[in-house]
Amino acid sequence: MKVSLVIPTRNEAKSLGRTIQEIPAGFVDEIIVSDGHSTDGTLETAKGLGCQAITQEGRGFGLGIISGIKHCTGDIIIIMDADGSQNPADIPRLIEKIKEGYDIGWGSRYVQKKKTADDTWLRYFGNQFFTFLTRILHGVKTADILYMFAAFKKEVFEKVSLRSPGFEFCIELPVKAHKAGFKFGEVPCVERKRLADETKVNDLLDGWKILSAILKRY
Repeated sequence: MKVSLVIPTRNEAKSLGRTIQEIPAGFVDEIIVSDGHSTDGTLETAKGLGCQAITQEGRGFGLGIISGIKHCTGDIIIIMDADGSQNPADIPRLIEKIKEGYDIGWGSRYVQKKKTADDTWLRYFGNQFFTFLTRILHGVKTADILYMFAAFKKEVFEKVSLRSPGFEFCIELPVKAHKAGFKFGEVPCVERKRLADETKVNDLLDGWKILSAILKRY
């Protein structure tokens, strides 16, 4: 099975190189860097690393991923951040979930007592609350709804229509995939500190968008 890796970026030139260098050899056939109009040379860095580098349609985390998926040719599509917080060494285990028969290998920081080095008390509480609401309202039985580090069969994206522009994409994708009948297999992951610069997430503004996405009827 051919594996495509989509990495959405916006001003991640300082961390992208090391992140890509850590990808285990022999597991990924193509890397698509979907850039959100960076001003720090991220796009040029990606091209220099041999990646397929594109400028995403529109603006926002979700549209970055959607744009990248359109360029994938793999049977399995993996989504991973560029900042180094998600460990590329976990990629083989995500792929293994697909080989075991699951449609989605879903990374989780809170299963089997794994951990995150990026949590504040507000983010931890928010993630637990949003995960609980998503389980109750939509039936998505994951331990970590907001950790967008996952492997998908290509058919997931062929069947599920996605349109969320921002971080609310983290809700739309698993909810629609669950409602379409696709099976999730969770993979314990440890989140590291990002390699450089500051997070792009605005806890309050993006938290409100995520809550609105959870309460939406899909």
